[in-house]
Amino acid sequence: MSRRASRRGWIARLAPEVLGGAPPPQRRPPGSVSEPKFLELCTRCGDCKDACPHGAILEFVEASGRPLAFTPVLRPDLRACEMCEGFPCAVACDEGALVVPDMPVWKLGEVSVVEGLCLTYLGPECGACIGICPEELAAITLVEGHPYVESGACIGCGRCIHACPTAPKAITLDPLS
Repeated sequence: MSRRASRRGWIARLAPEVLGGAPPPQRRPPGSVSEPKFLELCTRCGDCKDACPHGAILEFVEASGRPLAFTPVLRPDLRACEMCEGFPCAVACDEGALVVPDMPVWKLGEVSVVEGLCLTYLGPECGACIGICPEELAAITLVEGHPYVESGACIGCGRCIHACPTAPKAITLDPLS
């Protein structure tokens, strides 16, 4: 007897094709320990997700295997991480999978501008992505009328991605190396 695939399973299998062959970048919440240790310690309780005042922490639901299922992730391309003072997400983790960072920001990645999609390269003025970085960073500025990302200054919070008016977005989150 054949087993009928669930709707969630069908969507999860389809997602990589819809997203251009690869799932979008996913990051652990600020203060995460190394990935192997994180998977060992995280109980999937959802306390970090509940503690996030901006709803930026999501559950990992792609069909990628049981160890990752329902663990907390950030998708800065969907919701920006606001780097809350005191990191309430990390404070909420009693298991030690997240520890409160000793710095005001936590690097999630770095963004880049896709010139073929960016309005400033297509003629009209824009600048929607300028001035919304966490104030201590100012990682994206206008240079000769076009957005420029200062290498190393960007933390990948996702604020500029959300501000970008194009569809698809002209700003993408690059993986951590």
